[in-house]
Amino acid sequence: MVSKIFTTIDVQKITTLVIGYIPNLMSALLLLFLFWLANKLIQKTLDATLNRMKIERQAINLLLRGARTGIYIFAFLSISDQLQINIKSLLAGVGVMGLALSFAAKDTVGNLISGIVIIIDRPFKEGDWIVIGDMHATVTQIRLRTTVLTTFDNETVVVPNQQMSQERIINYTMTPRIRVKVSIGIAYKEDIDAARAILLALPQSDGRILKKPSPVVIVTGLDASSVNLQLRFWVEDPVEQYAFFWEYTEKSKKALDAAGIEIPFPHLQLFVEKTEGIKYLAPSRKDT
Repeated sequence: MVSKIFTTIDVQKITTLVIGYIPNLMSALLLLFLFWLANKLIQKTLDATLNRMKIERQAINLLLRGARTGIYIFAFLSISDQLQINIKSLLAGVGVMGLALSFAAKDTVGNLISGIVIIIDRPFKEGDWIVIGDMHATVTQIRLRTTVLTTFDNETVVVPNQQMSQERIINYTMTPRIRVKVSIGIAYKEDIDAARAILLALPQSDGRILKKPSPVVIVTGLDASSVNLQLRFWVEDPVEQYAFFWEYTEKSKKALDAAGIEIPFPHLQLFVEKTEGIKYLAPSRKDT
């Protein structure tokens, strides 16, 4: 039985093929070593360069992983070609599958790319107070696909990174101070300069309010029943903006009340001309 098998197989031909294939195998092993060495060098150089650029560690790890994957793919294609392995049909299948997946996971890929851009560009970081749309929130966590926000009412909001990268975002933490604007109206009969002096006296003794730029009171508009004033001053901590606004709205009201300056409410003045019809509707005192 064994002798029959050996007579069927051309041992000499197989031996010739194996010996002829040894150079290709040696070349493939050499390529594998070179790609392994190149990956080590590229990873080390890229890591050092990105650290000098002060890029977030999360972004560095992501970029290193992407570079490593790219090297592995290139190494696989090169070694397969050296070993004379036909991978054209495999690549065609992978291409078709990749195209289908790209359509199915379009939003996921967009969120991942946006997450990378956010991590590298750093328009905000964890712990920052931002405004996105009408929502004030603190950045709790930046993930690859989503960003986790915590609102001032302690509500957790998860926003896709693609939306975060497309929205207009105000980052209060990036600026060391912020201006507080307190609006209040006075009656037309009142003296603007007197009201201004009363309002400017309020922040003078408050050590939390910055002296430069100094507080100001401006006229912002003339409404139907009031002259609109606005007290403006600067504070160091942006987080305290609303606390100062509420506090000084109350203080302004009390100070103007104490000075006898009227804060009007909306009202309507009606002027009636003397006509023949009015005589019948409202008879004079002589007629009564």
